[in-house]
Amino acid sequence: MHPSSDLLPCFACFHGETGEVSPSNSEEQRLLSPFPWKEKGVFPPLLDEENPPHLNLLKKLNIPYLFDIHCHFFPEVVMKLIWKWFDKVGWAIAYRYAEEERVLRLHKNGFKRFTTLNYAHKPDMAESLNDWIHSHWRNWEGAVPFGTFYPEEGVETYVKKAVEEYGFLGFKLHCEVSKLDLNRKELKQTFRYLESVSIPLVIHTGNAPLPGDFTGISHFLPFMQTYPDLKVIVAHMGAREISEYAELIGSYRNLYLDTTMVFVDFLATGENVDSWLFLLEKYQNRILFGSDFPNIPYNLSHPVMKILEAKISDEAKRKVLWKNAEDLFPIM
Repeated sequence: MHPSSDLLPCFACFHGETGEVSPSNSEEQRLLSPFPWKEKGVFPPLLDEENPPHLNLLKKLNIPYLFDIHCHFFPEVVMKLIWKWFDKVGWAIAYRYAEEERVLRLHKNGFKRFTTLNYAHKPDMAESLNDWIHSHWRNWEGAVPFGTFYPEEGVETYVKKAVEEYGFLGFKLHCEVSKLDLNRKELKQTFRYLESVSIPLVIHTGNAPLPGDFTGISHFLPFMQTYPDLKVIVAHMGAREISEYAELIGSYRNLYLDTTMVFVDFLATGENVDSWLFLLEKYQNRILFGSDFPNIPYNLSHPVMKILEAKISDEAKRKVLWKNAEDLFPIM
């Protein structure tokens, strides 16, 4: 059974609530969560260990650092609303810290580069989020600046500004939260522009944790057919249609998947998808590591260790955890 749509944590910042967030880092909260775990009552740690176990393994594999392609930064008031909503659904937040401390936690866990993802759910919101990222991202050592956009008047203008003036290197879209149809004509020129300048997009297009009005492969495929050269990173590997999204890799040279909350013990989709771990080997050049930091109910070592312990080649691990994202966003 999946949680009802009124419990979905991805809608957290859209209910207009205010107030302080109560602590949620407890085993009791995880026991009460409507979202299942692989083994009931058995949870990975919430808190960072003094010496995170994955760091020594990274050295052995000659991985200089980790690159998180799916890391969120919102204005403080919005982030607190998100956390407050997570509290209602038993979704413990491992990294419920002030922004500066969160960046330090990324560094402590070996994440030297990470994206600044956020998204808009209504008109007249995306541009202000972009302005906020532009004003702050240089304070976050290792940040790769991402913006967002929405089908509205002036969208192409502020997207061009974000690229050409702000120097943004990518954009995030969330088809479920934004009720966003990627095939809307209002976005055609914007997508054509991003295609022409080779700017990647991270897109939540899959049907997890629940399907939206415009999620799923049936909406995504015509989008890719229209913009075949657009650089697209499918969030969460397209769960719950992992095989369908993976099959598109052979047809679209700029299509990638990210591992965000896929091969972990917390089953936000309600399904154990470890049977798809072989895809990390098969498509090792086109899969990127993502965490969903800071809104994860376990510490950062957990998703990294799941990949490090997977029965795939060392080279595949190197590519997924670091090199593929580094190739997409080289340090200039």
